[in-house]
Amino acid sequence: MQPLEGRPELSYPCCWTYRIICTDEIALQSEIVTLVGEAGHTLRHIGDSASGRYLRMELIVSVRDEAHRNEIFVALGRATMVRFVL
Repeated sequence: MQPLEGRPELSYPCCWTYRIICTDEIALQSEIVTLVGEAGHTLRHIGDSASGRYLRMELIVSVRDEAHRNEIFVALGRATMVRFVL
């Protein structure tokens, strides 16, 4: 196995997956509709924290380019119900 050097090259448009830790799934759904607009997307619940206080969500979005991908990442991080974005 060879380690990657530099950044991987992505061909846009493409689907990008964000992993999100949040406190409110319904509020997150509303926020995502506002954030991604007309871009095709899928949001699914992938689990809860051990205490049940947090939800793990997976968002798959069709992104136009790197700027669009980064814009969604930053906007998700600013949402009040979101605690962490990967």
